[in-house]
Amino acid sequence: MILPSAAADLSRAAATLDRRAFLRLAAVATAAGLLPSGCGNVPAALAPSPDRELAVLSPRAYATFTAVALRVVGPAGAELIATRAIDAGAAADAWLARTPALATPITQGLAVLEFGVWPLLSKARTFTALDGDARDRVLDDLMRSRLDIKAALFPGLRALSLLTFYSSPASRMLTGYPGPFGNERVPITAGMVGT
Repeated sequence: MILPSAAADLSRAAATLDRRAFLRLAAVATAAGLLPSGCGNVPAALAPSPDRELAVLSPRAYATFTAVALRVVGPAGAELIATRAIDAGAAADAWLARTPALATPITQGLAVLEFGVWPLLSKARTFTALDGDARDRVLDDLMRSRLDIKAALFPGLRALSLLTFYSSPASRMLTGYPGPFGNERVPITAGMVGT
């Protein structure tokens, strides 16, 4: 099953994205004038719904994570996220609220991904302002980077994207997984067919 593996990948990435490493990276970026001072508006297509109360993620971090998840889960999964059949940002917020040790490094990593620009990241605008191909290039740059903190950011965000996406019952139609056995919809006997 993908979820335990994704959770382990996320924990490893968060260990690399420790507070000191993030602060060093943010200090260098700030000193170089790479981090903008204001947040501006979150793109409507990526923003949380007005009635959504977030526990850990800011609306900007929610939008940045949603933009990452749209690129990571593939076209069929992206359609489920874009139509809000699966709310990846809300699922990530809930998951991070239950795992506070990972919340800080992930939210810090999302801030670097959103606001970091060239030469730190291969972009000149916020991540959420980029089109899909440009987001793919940024994520590819993270994945292939030799800089430890950049290289750790991609597997952490990828793992959280997959964890939140595939934990949603709406993703089951893509995988064919009927859901947990032992309930009204999938009785225990359904798991015993062929044994």
